[in-house]
Amino acid sequence: VKETSPDSTGHKYGPESTQRKNMVRQVDRTIGYLRQRIRESGLESNLNLIITSDHGMETVIKTNEIHIQTVENFTFKDIQFELLDYGPNGLLVPKEGKLEHVYSVLKNAHPNLHVYKKAEFPRRFHYANHSRITPLLLYSDPGYKLVLNPRYKVQFNKGEHGFDNEAMNMKTIFRAVGPAFKQGLVVEPFESVNVYALLCHLLGIIPEPHDGSLEPIKAMLREWGHGTGLVCERGTAPTCCMSGARHRPVV
Repeated sequence: VKETSPDSTGHKYGPESTQRKNMVRQVDRTIGYLRQRIRESGLESNLNLIITSDHGMETVIKTNEIHIQTVENFTFKDIQFELLDYGPNGLLVPKEGKLEHVYSVLKNAHPNLHVYKKAEFPRRFHYANHSRITPLLLYSDPGYKLVLNPRYKVQFNKGEHGFDNEAMNMKTIFRAVGPAFKQGLVVEPFESVNVYALLCHLLGIIPEPHDGSLEPIKAMLREWGHGTGLVCERGTAPTCCMSGARHRPVV
């Protein structure tokens, strides 16, 4: 089950807005109802419930726009293809012979803008190896967004994601309860990519090739049939969780 309302509300009004907080409360009530029905149906000893999300959310304001078109010595006449104006990330294909020039004028254009050639993009992002990735990649610091032309806005959100996944506001949560999980356990942060391996393990499914692992999260697991467990993220209150951003885990 995926609930997208917290995401869309966070984009439109901002993650700290009253509208977003009210939406989170609504989702919390829905989860409470789900857990109540699980108990009333006698499924607690047979059903594992995992609550997580795919990313966090960062507040952005109009004064923190990075206007690419106004950068000195930059012109889109040197660009064959661009993908900008949709948040904190950008992709550029300079015309033949223009790569070094475009890179040099953008590299130090703004203190909150990061510009890389494809071969030099940080490997920890696991992003730039694919053949479809463009020769130049751009991303902004948390709270900033890239704007192609300030006079013609494609959109303006008050909340965004897609920033560096090591930023705290990009981290998500992980909470799990059920017979497969130890009770009252707080675990260290782990990468979201491991959740797929966990789900396959719980369901007895042979996973497709993937980059995750059960090693970082196996400490939360116990044998089936020993009651209901609740695992929690370090530093959170008594519900079961784990942290990471990666994921902020709570089981």
